[in-house]
Amino acid sequence: MTLNVGDPAPDFTLTDTDGNQVTLSSFRGDKSVTVVFIPFAFTGVCQGELCELSENLEQFVTAGNQVLAISCDRSPSLKAWKAQEGFSFPLLSDGWPHGAVATAYGCFNEDLGCAERLTVVVDRDGNVADLFRSGGLGEARPLSSYTEALTRT
Repeated sequence: MTLNVGDPAPDFTLTDTDGNQVTLSSFRGDKSVTVVFIPFAFTGVCQGELCELSENLEQFVTAGNQVLAISCDRSPSLKAWKAQEGFSFPLLSDGWPHGAVATAYGCFNEDLGCAERLTVVVDRDGNVADLFRSGGLGEARPLSSYTEALTRT
């Protein structure tokens, strides 16, 4: 599936690191949401990206935006990684069915069994306000792309 700006964002419900169910549509009417797909927990580029988002989380809070990071890793791994790094936003597991949400968003890499680096900013009405990818699994998305995207929510 290919998403475009203005499309309804595919709804999902995934489990966070504390076993809670998080549903994208539950934010509708209240907050915009930045959905950050990452390939793997405990890897350098993913860690760097999420640390940078965590260090700049106030920008998102000020904009009335909720950050949700999604990986195909299982919840226990994400819980350990979140505790180790101190991430202050939910890490959600797209582990079962494996990669179903990443597939719905058009960023599941079948060969590697992981999500590709895709960011989708969803407005308060549940529509795609912006989306951007990195140049590959080993390339981080710049913070400036997030900052620009927040102006569109």
